[in-house]
Amino acid sequence: MNTVVLLSTRRLPPTYFDQVREDLGDQNITIDVVGWVAPSAWVADKVNTFTLIGPGRMPAQPAPEPEPVAESTDEAPDAVIAPEAVADPESVVADEAKVAPAAAQVAAAEPQPKPAPKPRPTGAKRVVKAVEWRARRARKVAGRMLPKAIKTSAPVKFLRGQRATSDLGKTYWERVLTRRDVMATIDKADVVVALDAGAIWAGWNLGQRKASTPVVLGLPAARREFDQLRAPAGNG
Repeated sequence: MNTVVLLSTRRLPPTYFDQVREDLGDQNITIDVVGWVAPSAWVADKVNTFTLIGPGRMPAQPAPEPEPVAESTDEAPDAVIAPEAVADPESVVADEAKVAPAAAQVAAAEPQPKPAPKPRPTGAKRVVKAVEWRARRARKVAGRMLPKAIKTSAPVKFLRGQRATSDLGKTYWERVLTRRDVMATIDKADVVVALDAGAIWAGWNLGQRKASTPVVLGLPAARREFDQLRAPAGNG
């Protein structure tokens, strides 16, 4: 049985791993996942292991469905109220109509307590608050100076996305490298697959460290590697 390790920084749904088996052409393949974020739902029945190395926690196991309860065929008799239980229904309704306005007037007359004033910062706290306020104001002024057309332009958005992806990729790789359990899982893999841009840097470094294990980007490249593993030795 072949083993694949998936490197991912995205939130993956459980159905994604069914697609992985289909794309790789092997329903019995062993899937191990090294994720930066937890999957969107319970995946213990979809993968061999899912190691979360980023923030958050794994989803809880769904509660088992309750067993159906057999419906009782015995019908309970309708409740019967004795005539003497209600002396005079009209008088009871009249009394309730009188009590309700009186209660509302009493509640309105009572003074509502005023909220306690928030204490003002003093000493060092006052200095810190003043510095934070000036820093926020300076950032707002700097943001206004840059035209909106430039801030929302495609090149600026691209550069911001590239920077965020680069920072995530380096953090992800550092976490992979320092986790012995993750490296042990990767050592047993037949193919390592980086699924997204955030995992490319980790995949590249693993490819440099483990020349004997194919490390590829995306499932199509992984399929080619598995096809070579499954092919007879004489056809190579």
